[in-house]
Amino acid sequence: NSKEATMMAQLTLLLLVLFQSCCCFVGAFELSDRPKLTYGTAWKKDATADLVYKAIQTGFRHIDTACQPRHYHEAGVGDGWTRAARELNLKREDIWIQTKFSGVGAHDPNNIPYDVTAPLEDRVRQSLEKSMANLQTDYIDSWVMHGPEDSWDDHWKVWRTMESAVDEGRVRQLGMSNFYRLEDIQWAYEQSRIKPKVVQNRFYADEGHDVGIRAFCKEHDIEYQS
Repeated sequence: NSKEATMMAQLTLLLLVLFQSCCCFVGAFELSDRPKLTYGTAWKKDATADLVYKAIQTGFRHIDTACQPRHYHEAGVGDGWTRAARELNLKREDIWIQTKFSGVGAHDPNNIPYDVTAPLEDRVRQSLEKSMANLQTDYIDSWVMHGPEDSWDDHWKVWRTMESAVDEGRVRQLGMSNFYRLEDIQWAYEQSRIKPKVVQNRFYADEGHDVGIRAFCKEHDIEYQS
């Protein structure tokens, strides 16, 4: 009857309005607003290549590794992403790769990927060369200082060398890892010519979950990773 038809028309109109409202609400969120999911590759050893391959096949596009054979199989990352890229017809720019320079103390003494007798700046350069060969790429999207050096003088030797790699176009951005004192991150940020775009720390209650560091990162457009 006409009463039921009127009710159905009103209900249909209400549902249409709700649907359009939801579409507008969802559309307000861009992917850039969401946290990035980065596939970490530590401790995967000989399974690294297959696991990275499967991660990319599943949908991951951000990969984190390090030039630190003690905990990472960086060459396996290179094999894994290139295999997946071939099968999925992906270009290099479709995959975001982050790796790290690790100081001497972070390595197994029997397996260090650079000449420990070389000047510190040369060790940093050698690490980058090794990473690019391992990862089968001619540039690195994000290159991270894996931990603090023993002195600020050494910190700046490492950082200035990393900055030069950005100048040369071999690295797109820089970052810091395992820095748990806010004042250290602030000082490094203020004094650097090329600012860190990443801080990667372990998210521990003992460290107060990096509340102050995360606030600083948000204020300065730095991606906090954990």
